[in-house]
Amino acid sequence: MNTFLNSSLILTCLFLQNNLKCQLLVTPFEKNNRQSTNYYECIAFYKNLEKSSKLIKVYESGASDVSYPIHTVIISTNKEFDPQKTRRSGKAVLLINNGIHPGEPDGIDASMIFARELINDPFYRKILDHLTIVIIPIYNVGGSLLRNKHSRANQNGPEEYGFRGNSQNLDLNRDFIKCDSKNAETFTKLFQFWNPDVFLETHTSDGADYPYSMTLISSQRHKMQSDLGNYMYTKFLPNFLSEMKDNGLEVCPYVMVKEDPINGIYDFLDLPRYSTGYASLFHTISFMSESHMLKSYDVRVNSQKKLIKSLASLTALKKTEILEFRKLARIKLRDQKLISLNWILQSDQFDSLNFRGYKQDTFTSEVTGLARYKYNPSKLYEKKIPYYNVFKSNLKIEKPDAYVIPAAYTQIIERLKWNGVRMQPLQKDSLVEAEYYKIIHYNSPQTPYENHYLHAQVKVDTVHMKKLYFKGDYIIPTDQDAVRYIVETLEPHAPDSYFAWNFFDGILQRKEYFSDYLFEDVAPDLLKNNLPLKTEFEKKKKEDPEFSKDANEMLHFIYSKSMYSEAGYMIYPVARWFSKMKHSLK
Repeated sequence: MNTFLNSSLILTCLFLQNNLKCQLLVTPFEKNNRQSTNYYECIAFYKNLEKSSKLIKVYESGASDVSYPIHTVIISTNKEFDPQKTRRSGKAVLLINNGIHPGEPDGIDASMIFARELINDPFYRKILDHLTIVIIPIYNVGGSLLRNKHSRANQNGPEEYGFRGNSQNLDLNRDFIKCDSKNAETFTKLFQFWNPDVFLETHTSDGADYPYSMTLISSQRHKMQSDLGNYMYTKFLPNFLSEMKDNGLEVCPYVMVKEDPINGIYDFLDLPRYSTGYASLFHTISFMSESHMLKSYDVRVNSQKKLIKSLASLTALKKTEILEFRKLARIKLRDQKLISLNWILQSDQFDSLNFRGYKQDTFTSEVTGLARYKYNPSKLYEKKIPYYNVFKSNLKIEKPDAYVIPAAYTQIIERLKWNGVRMQPLQKDSLVEAEYYKIIHYNSPQTPYENHYLHAQVKVDTVHMKKLYFKGDYIIPTDQDAVRYIVETLEPHAPDSYFAWNFFDGILQRKEYFSDYLFEDVAPDLLKNNLPLKTEFEKKKKEDPEFSKDANEMLHFIYSKSMYSEAGYMIYPVARWFSKMKHSLK
């Protein structure tokens, strides 16, 4: 073993008084600080740690995308290894997710050392009087088993690591809403089971160069319920940064830039497809740690460990405040009438950030012969730069009292259930008078994005109508804690709605049509008996020369506005029901 073994580990060995047991509690990273643990070593380590202490339990918590399960490691006192006992004792819950991108394994190794040091340090483990810690050792199990040395071309170690994609080649940090993977299904159920107060997901960056070994993505405060968002940004986050600095770790906001950080950095809009955006739907204060890919692996692991330790300590210290603000957020959002669906970064509003960076040198590339730039660590600067972190909502909807959705949409129903959404089935076939959306515009990419052709720039018209729903179809009241999740998935023009993710694409294609040579005989009578339609048709021909030259387009125009056109085409099948409407839902 090298000199990296710290005093806590030595104390652990003395405490166990058994060299073999001590060796089992040494991580692969501590034996070789250029190496990261693999899946089998990681789980074996936690199981051996469980044998050494009554403060830790290791569980198989659900399926991954391969035959090996996703585990959770629970660290707590008084055998409070489930949410009910934890909540009864008044504790907060911290959930740490590691290895979603197994090529970024710093957090995996750091969490192992953190867990061992926590349970063997009598002074430090006092935080467990106020906190239960839940660790997912490796989330992307399939990706972690695909160990290699080259897939992270821009990263400084370790010697071997896993692959970013899972066994379906999905990026799991785009999967939290759509849940294409077994991993996401397991995470959703686990998240709802524990309902964490604070959430951390560990990553490694891939981008600009700068002196900091760690940067941080926080929950986007303007997307959160306002009281909780303000608390997180003005109270919890400054204390978190201060706590890390006291532990020898200076942290900067995640460095997302257009060209050069000296011109300013940009905040990250964490939509619900991402872990922090998903967690925010349920009023969980969330962070992504982003260690710097160019720092040596031992520096990155130690930075992750300091960050985790700081977050655990602060969560324990601020437990009462966190619980109170989360409760307030749930109450206020349930009563809120207008809900924001989309946010735009404001280029004219920003904070000022004291940033230390490297100047860029520009020269000719020996490969392309064109201009290129490179960060020069010998040219260190420190200056105030803009931090563009203000988002404003550009889309709001009036929250209905309930949604009604056909039970035929089984994939959506099961996801709603995984997320703890309260639903009730219709007791009989019902003609539901409500608001409905008609999809009038959407853009889809020509190439797939994470297994889908994600719709964007969705525009809708609102129509008032009656639609037949059947016994067993579901009523989803919005007077519940999951209201933010419900609204952002069932409103089709939300950026991560289930409509956007293609779960409703059947409505975008006609199922009945017409034969042009036969409809030629029907169209004259339709125009004769419908003067407004005839007027609109003649106007269209006059104003659109191309239209007036296309016989099929002209017939289609008349057909689409006639009684023969199918009523459900482009009609989003989820009702928006308000109590002021005549029909009572039963």
